[in-house]
Amino acid sequence: MAEELDDITGETAAIMKTMLSLATLIALRTRERGQKEAEARVKITEARQKEARELQIREAREAKAKDPRNAELERMMKIPTPSVGLSLSKERGPENEVSRMATSSAAAAMPQIRYDSPERRTAIAAHLARIGVAPELAAVRMLVEVGQGASVEDAANARQKEAPRSGLTREEELARGLERTR
Repeated sequence: MAEELDDITGETAAIMKTMLSLATLIALRTRERGQKEAEARVKITEARQKEARELQIREAREAKAKDPRNAELERMMKIPTPSVGLSLSKERGPENEVSRMATSSAAAAMPQIRYDSPERRTAIAAHLARIGVAPELAAVRMLVEVGQGASVEDAANARQKEAPRSGLTREEELARGLERTR
């Protein structure tokens, strides 16, 4: 009977080892499956986040396209800039003379900036901000105006040249005044 007990004990031990190895395999498989499911959930979550980000970007682009400031930018970009000065084109002919005359008349029709001051530019930038023009656009306009503005001395000289002259100079006026008193 002792031998039978030893056999039963041996068989029980073998069965327990087999059961333990099976339980270990099942636990490992379950763990692997759990990891795979977790990885799949992470991928799905990342894909949803990416779709949400793309949707936000798309909506922002659509909103930007409808923004009146951008419409103003497009309108400003369509306005031709006057080309004053030398032309780089080598073509010379009657058609070019006509187009050059039209360009110069368009440039003459646009008011020239007589004097450029920081106060004037600040006021214009504030006005542009009030009407909804993007700050970048206002900055570009200010840079353009700085490039076209004249110094104070040049503006004063130009103003004096344009001012209507009375026929007499100061000395002549003084002389006339003295003649009248005599």
